Amino acid sequence: MSLIYNIKFTKSSFINIFNDYYSEVKHFARRIRNPLLKILMIILKSIEWGIYHWYKSSIRRFYGVRGNELIFNITKRCNEKCAKCGIWKNPEKDDERLSIDVFIQCLNALKKNLYQVTITGGEPLLFKDEILKIAKEARENNIPVVTVTNGVLSDEIFVQKYGEMKHILVFSIDTLNKEKWKILRGTASYNIVMNNLNIAKKILGKRLQIQTVLAKENKDDINEIVTYCKKNNLKHTIQPYMDFGGHLHPVEKSSNNTSNMPCAARKNIVILQNGDVIKCFDHYRIPYAKLPLGNIKHEDIITILCKRRSIEVSRIMKYCNLPCKNLSCNIPATEFYD
Repeated sequence: MSLIYNIKFTKSSFINIFNDYYSEVKHFARRIRNPLLKILMIILKSIEWGIYHWYKSSIRRFYGVRGNELIFNITKRCNEKCAKCGIWKNPEKDDERLSIDVFIQCLNALKKNLYQVTITGGEPLLFKDEILKIAKEARENNIPVVTVTNGVLSDEIFVQKYGEMKHILVFSIDTLNKEKWKILRGTASYNIVMNNLNIAKKILGKRLQIQTVLAKENKDDINEIVTYCKKNNLKHTIQPYMDFGGHLHPVEKSSNNTSNMPCAARKNIVILQNGDVIKCFDHYRIPYAKLPLGNIKHEDIITILCKRRSIEVSRIMKYCNLPCKNLSCNIPATEFYD
């Protein structure tokens, strides 16, 4: 399906319009086996495309209304040195960071498409004011925000402001063992994080969640974390360990076969801390997607997503079978805000 948008608002060029049309119709035509029907079906498809494309409402659709997750990797900086992650080893310089106003322009351009905005890092709470600005903008457009944090900087003032906007805060907790915590986190932050977790729990209630990255090094700790979450009525999710520069080891592959499941991450829109646009954090493993699709410092996000390569990358990812298919970003949303 193509990107549908209000042409007057986006001021999209003729080339972008043609690429949008050609990419959709070309793949549609390839699926028609009967040569006698091909011309008729292409005509009907062109009419359908034209109706949607020139539809003069504010709606924009890219793989469905409310069908995308906008993921903002707000920084590579971090105040911990987790063994599961190597992002913190290469923090960006100040002049390399994306202006938060540019990201919000991107958010507003996509607001009719989004079921969720996820803010991750590095450690997002190093930039609390920016998170609150994004959260406010998203709330005004009824878009839920999920912020993933290591919990060290999650003070009461921030949580109170964030919680008033009814967004979700996710603490990353990989063990409840104090000694193992030092090994997995690289710091002795157990008491600080658990204290902040209790504060957040009182303020956020069910809008506080816990996420655990599962590796061989902490697989024996999972049951204790699960028990803690059940006792405190907190939602708990488990992410399989992926190689993002860390030095842990993945557990044996699950018996669940996901090879026939289309990759839902192809619908994601990922903005990196420097403004680069990608579809997936593992994009470099896909030869055609090694380079970013564009950069929102220099191009409008709609223009970037209209590019032929953007559409082709999404189509390639549909049949991608990399291990990252087991991550939560590959699970489409099933719930919206109240």
